[in-house]
Amino acid sequence: MSEVKGQILGVVLVLIVFGAVAAALVPAFTNASQTVAERIENAADDKAEDVTTEGEALVASELLKF
Repeated sequence: MSEVKGQILGVVLVLIVFGAVAAALVPAFTNASQTVAERIENAADDKAEDVTTEGEALVASELLKF
C-alpha cells in the first residue's frame, strides 16, 4: 500500500511543479506575443504606402527592394 501512496505523491508533486512552471511562463509568453503583435502592427503602418491596391501589378525590380 505504501508504494501506491508514494506513486500518488510523486504524481501530485509533478503536477504541482508543472502547474507552477506554467503559471510563470503563460504571462511571459502572453506579454511577448503582445509585444510582437504591436511591432508587426507598427511596421505594417510604416509600410502602408508600399502595399499595392487591387488591380496594380508588381514589377520584378520592386520585389527586390530591401
